[in-house]
Amino acid sequence: MTLKEVAQYLQLAEPAISRMARDGELAAQKIGNAWRFSRTAVDAWKAAKPILANGLPEPFTIAVAMSADHMNLALKGANKDAVLHELVGMVIERGNQRHAELFFQALKAREDLCSTCVNDGIAIPHARNALVGLVDKPLLAYGRHVAGIDFGAMDGQPVRHFFLLCAPNVREHLQLLSRLSRILHKAEFRKQLEAISLPADVIALVRDAEKSNSGH
Repeated sequence: MTLKEVAQYLQLAEPAISRMARDGELAAQKIGNAWRFSRTAVDAWKAAKPILANGLPEPFTIAVAMSADHMNLALKGANKDAVLHELVGMVIERGNQRHAELFFQALKAREDLCSTCVNDGIAIPHARNALVGLVDKPLLAYGRHVAGIDFGAMDGQPVRHFFLLCAPNVREHLQLLSRLSRILHKAEFRKQLEAISLPADVIALVRDAEKSNSGH
């Protein structure tokens, strides 16, 4: 599909589609100076987007993937496995032991391979790849540990902030990880995160950081 065809199909402006292709939000290939899109990829993107009141898909952002229902600002686990179990419990419905164990083992395998800490007391636990069938839309849970625990950070500091990443497909998994990594590397964001005490304020902080990061 051409840029024009995708814009008409999604009922969005061509510059918006071009930006999404450039930023990796919508899978595309550039041939010469023109973008080309797979209909399958476009349909997958469309199906994954929440719909706003005006009928248009809500943009793919970290803030959209977050919810107060998937936050715990008082994690109590005394070690890495205990905290991972707590985080999994924020995502998987209680009673779904099979999915909970599958997710936990995937997270643990990733940590055993290489710590997901980004230093400065923050970690982004995630599986090596998207776990198809676990969730039907990108989800980012946030947990805070008051005292902090040893999570294998290279700077040797205890980790207090955990952003658990889960997505239904590889494309959105990588997009979410990339976007989150960019804002977590900003010292001002980390400083403000330390001072926040309400889930709604965490989401607002993330939303503002994303807007600042995109230059809006």
